[in-house]
Amino acid sequence: MPTIADSALLQMTGLALTAKESEQHFAALFNLSPNVVLLTRFDDGLICNANRHFESTFGWSMDECIGRTTLEIELWVDPRQRQTALERTFSTVEPASLESQWQARDGRTREGTLYTQKIELSDGHYLLSTFIDNTEHKRAQQALRASEEKFAKAFHSSPDAIIITEKATGRYLEVNDGFCRLTGYSASEVLGRTVFEFVIMADITQRIRLIQDVEEHGEVHNRELLGRGKNGDIITVDVSIDPLVLDDTDCLLITARDIGVLKRAQAQIQHLAYHDSLTNLPNRALLMDRLSQQISLLKRRNLRGALLFLDLDHFKHINDSLGHPVGDSVLKIITARLEVSVRLEDTVARLGGDEFVVLISGLEGTQAEVIEQVRTLADTLRGLLAEPMLLDGQRLQVTPSIGVALIPDHGSTPADLLKRADIALYRAKDSGRNATQMFHSTMQQAASDRLRMENDLRLALSRGEFSLSYQPQVDTRGNRIIGAEALLRWQHPSLGSLPPQHFIQVMEESGMILEVGNWILEEACRAGSQLLRKGMIDGQDFSLCVNISPRQFRQTDFVERVERCLRTCVLPNRMLKLEITEGIVIQNLEDTIAKMLELKQLGISFAMDDFGTGYSSLTYLKRLPVDALKIDQSFVRDATSDPNDAEIVRAIIAMAASLNLAIIAEGVEKQEQLDFLAQLDCHFYQGFLFSEPLPLERFEALLRGRVHP
Repeated sequence: MPTIADSALLQMTGLALTAKESEQHFAALFNLSPNVVLLTRFDDGLICNANRHFESTFGWSMDECIGRTTLEIELWVDPRQRQTALERTFSTVEPASLESQWQARDGRTREGTLYTQKIELSDGHYLLSTFIDNTEHKRAQQALRASEEKFAKAFHSSPDAIIITEKATGRYLEVNDGFCRLTGYSASEVLGRTVFEFVIMADITQRIRLIQDVEEHGEVHNRELLGRGKNGDIITVDVSIDPLVLDDTDCLLITARDIGVLKRAQAQIQHLAYHDSLTNLPNRALLMDRLSQQISLLKRRNLRGALLFLDLDHFKHINDSLGHPVGDSVLKIITARLEVSVRLEDTVARLGGDEFVVLISGLEGTQAEVIEQVRTLADTLRGLLAEPMLLDGQRLQVTPSIGVALIPDHGSTPADLLKRADIALYRAKDSGRNATQMFHSTMQQAASDRLRMENDLRLALSRGEFSLSYQPQVDTRGNRIIGAEALLRWQHPSLGSLPPQHFIQVMEESGMILEVGNWILEEACRAGSQLLRKGMIDGQDFSLCVNISPRQFRQTDFVERVERCLRTCVLPNRMLKLEITEGIVIQNLEDTIAKMLELKQLGISFAMDDFGTGYSSLTYLKRLPVDALKIDQSFVRDATSDPNDAEIVRAIIAMAASLNLAIIAEGVEKQEQLDFLAQLDCHFYQGFLFSEPLPLERFEALLRGRVHP
């Protein structure tokens, strides 16, 4: 509608317009109007006058548009609207109105309401047009409508539950689909009713506290609450409440998100952080936490506890031979057996691999009485775990080694107790496995000594502390030297010369055997090549024997390493004889045979070392491409005094003969031992009777003396 000024302007145009004063008043009001005013000649539409708002709104100056028509300056977006305006003006004496679009000089469109009226001035009839610009208003309306549409879309499509209620009454004004999905109630069931008519909040105290917080703070954000669905199910929700005014009514905008899945996921993550994924037992982190609590509790109550550290003997063989799925099944069975054998207040944990820990608490009595209780439990566990199990058609049996530390006798911190139980476990395994060992302070010293030895071993190679000695192998028929076994020696900086039995196990367990084993092979081959160049040995009738560790043999490139070493040292392949033990064979028979065959094709021969000391030699021997058997010195030593050892030696020699294998006796120290062996047609031997292991220079001297008597 026209403003008051516009109405006044129109009214004044109805006065005696021929009067000069009236025209002056008209001109003043014309320019004072807050809307666009345009005066055109009625007959041809020629622009006669326009106010300042016309100039500022449409960009045309008075000089540029006076004398031109509105059609010429393309004022009308749709020229037909001008004709409609004229027709409406003719049909009424009141100002005619029309929703119209005018175009500014720069091409922008302005939308508004056009009021027109025919007026008579002193020099003729004119059309007075007043354009009320509604462009911004309409844009605001459009934006508001778009915003409302977006809000409505967001409101109803939100995955969260959104509710609008009256603050005073709690009456539901609006709910979205998310609310219906979350609670199970339809919109028609709740709209118009109050929140107090439904038990949507599970805990009434939570509701009271929530209302108090809203009253006190005006809003609540991210409050975790327990809700109840229509079917009675408990829902965990995250709720936020904000004030909202609708139609001058105070309301509350409530959003609720189902966080049940998130809470379950968080609980699962928390569980995984403290439990082993395979067995669902507590892991190291949870064990250490419970152990810490137990230490404090036992001290307060003047009681004792025990930490049993278990390790399954030779478990790796199961994984290597039958596969990890079978190994995992074994671990699950062991877990079940452990759990049923302890009390509810005790803890069974898995530290990883085949290592388990049992935490026993609340033991009464003297230290000796508690030790007896723990030993009885450990024996029970060993018996239970050793019971056979049938998996994938395989009858399996595993035995545990157990190390025990008492709480608080053997440590006041979780780390100390676990370390000392581990030390005791190591002693149990070292003493033959399938045994229980209670921690003792002397074990700590032994463990410290072992650690020092391990550290010293890591430096020994770089410091040049290792050397090789060579023990001759002799044929009694002619007393000829037909080979030599390279034996490792360590010149320890403080302990002096050490034979392998003092450090080889530490080297094996620490993994240093790989680097040292490669050094032994290279050093022995260089020595053999040197002896050959000097003419001290016959390349056709001399064997250089080198011991190979299981870890060394399992290297994927072991064959290539041996071939490269022989080539680099310029040693004939046929001179090298590799001595292997059952430890190599039993871990992966097929891989062992494949590598042995590759090396045999290169001309390298094999001897089975320490034969007869293991339980599986006879099983594997017929499949292995070995060339010789070495009778272990433990049988040779007592063969002349112990009938059992004598029979074992006879059986080994007879079996070797039937398999067309050479036989070498180790550890021959006395003439009667040699005579006994010669009677059985065992003519190859090595031992102190002929010579101790010699450094290379002394071995050369021995050869030189025998070559040149």
